Amino acid sequence: MKPRQLTFLIAACFALVVPTVSEAGVVFTLGNNSSGDEENVLLGSGTTGTTVFGATNTTNLTVQFTSTQTLNEPASGAARIEATSGGSQVALTDITISVPGGTFTDLIFNPTITGTIGTDGGTATVTVVANDGTSSFDYSLGKGNNYLTITTTSTTVIDSVNISYAPGFSDLRQIRISGAAVPEPSSIAIMAVGGAFAATLGLRRGRRRAG
Repeated sequence: MKPRQLTFLIAACFALVVPTVSEAGVVFTLGNNSSGDEENVLLGSGTTGTTVFGATNTTNLTVQFTSTQTLNEPASGAARIEATSGGSQVALTDITISVPGGTFTDLIFNPTITGTIGTDGGTATVTVVANDGTSSFDYSLGKGNNYLTITTTSTTVIDSVNISYAPGFSDLRQIRISGAAVPEPSSIAIMAVGGAFAATLGLRRGRRRAG
């Protein structure tokens, strides 16, 4: 076998092992494909609500999780986010991950199906809202781990990632994130002042025309 043919065969086999789909500037890769610079999102605060928060283990960056369901961060056991109803755990059907006031470029998560909570065999839809558009990816969830890695190319940055799975999975765990950026307070103040100035200028122009 010629070297070029061998290279092609290896590449084809690797593509079968690690399926990758690219849409616009967002790349979806099945599995846990760490680049080495992601931070773990720490959970386990014991809080509940339709919005709960975690924090990255190194920079203490706030990561937000929202849902139409009541979310719970169990204070014991593996760090995870689950859904509850009436005080009992139920299957988690939708959850959105974001960085309040910021963006990120790399996300890994694992919607697991274990025990009696959750149903395998359905299709999860992952929707990414980015600065240059919205991308989506469908994949089947099986028993056990269901890792997905999301990365970006060029100047694309992610605003939020939503996971929707009608049959429901057990919980979301092993969440890692990188490339997060939050505007500096000074930048926010400048934008606020600029907005106020523009509004005042528009008001003055309106008064002059009326006069």
